[in-house]
Amino acid sequence: MKKIYLLTLLSLLFGLVAQAQDQAIDDQEIVNVESLYSTPSQKPKAAVVEELPADNTEAAIEVQSEAAPPPPPKKVDSLTDLNELSPFREVSVIQKKFLPKTGRFQLYGAGGMTTNSPWFLNLGFKLNLGYHFTESLGIEVTGIFLSNSERDVSKEIRENNGLQPEKFVNTKSHVGGHIFWSPIYGKMTFINDRIIPFDMYFVAGLGTSETNSQEGSNTTYHIGTGQIFALSKSMAFRWDYSFHFFQATPKPDSTSTSAPSSNSYNDLILTAGLSFFFPEVSQR
Repeated sequence: MKKIYLLTLLSLLFGLVAQAQDQAIDDQEIVNVESLYSTPSQKPKAAVVEELPADNTEAAIEVQSEAAPPPPPKKVDSLTDLNELSPFREVSVIQKKFLPKTGRFQLYGAGGMTTNSPWFLNLGFKLNLGYHFTESLGIEVTGIFLSNSERDVSKEIRENNGLQPEKFVNTKSHVGGHIFWSPIYGKMTFINDRIIPFDMYFVAGLGTSETNSQEGSNTTYHIGTGQIFALSKSMAFRWDYSFHFFQATPKPDSTSTSAPSSNSYNDLILTAGLSFFFPEVSQR
């Protein structure tokens, strides 16, 4: 019986020793794995004793070497320096615009048409000259000149109803000025081959419209929007969509028994063309 107790005790003892060894191995593995993610500490190098020649009066000199300080962060002065940045540590943002506008004039010439006239096909051209105080704020003077040709519906009401469509108010030209505000700037790709920077702008102003109304010349308010797509540092493609509204009195019709009254009229004018910016700017 004593032998049995003794054997049992020895087996328990060996089991505890083996378990302790396994735990120590597991702990060592955890420590080794954690060391892969820990940053090694900078330890000073051991002192180095340099022996001098025998004829020197001093026997030895102790040289203390300290850990070298980390290199200073690299500075980016040009696009070619971006490849020197450490990945996932520094982020560089290119903020300069490809087509700067500050302190420059913009000359815009375009063809266009009125999109909301049911009686006439109004085609013409637009000419703007503006100056930009900042990248987002500027002023422009604008001139629009339109031709007026009757649509088929106008011919029908003339022949069938005896009405005179030329008595309806339509715009011949507009001259005015507005504030130019460009709060949106972005870039787009064209078939993954070229990056095209663009600005989106809004305008608001007033001017005078020449019409076939009794007044002849009508005070006109206008608002609009559009985009400018940079082709170079001095040229861009631009489209513009503007809304003009004014009060006018149509001319009396020969068949009418009462004098016409003043009404509100509006024109929606779409144009597209090229903008030229000057003076020249240096490469940025």
